[in-house]
Amino acid sequence: MAEGVDYSRTHGVRALLEILSELVPGDKKSSVKGVLENYLLELGELEDAYITSRYLMREFTRQEVEKLAKAVKEIMEIVA
Repeated sequence: MAEGVDYSRTHGVRALLEILSELVPGDKKSSVKGVLENYLLELGELEDAYITSRYLMREFTRQEVEKLAKAVKEIMEIVA
């Protein structure tokens, strides 16, 4: 439990960002919520990539990787 918020053990980036948006103050809260809205598809793809990389064989195109890497960099700038 972090600051009164109970969170499940998950590798779901979207779920973790939802929790983070409840914990951060002011402008950061809207920034984190904005990330969730702006990168909803990319975050879902990252979760799928995590699962498939552990359990299934799947190849990713260079374009997919570059798009997701860009999203990750932008998200990290906001939540860091």
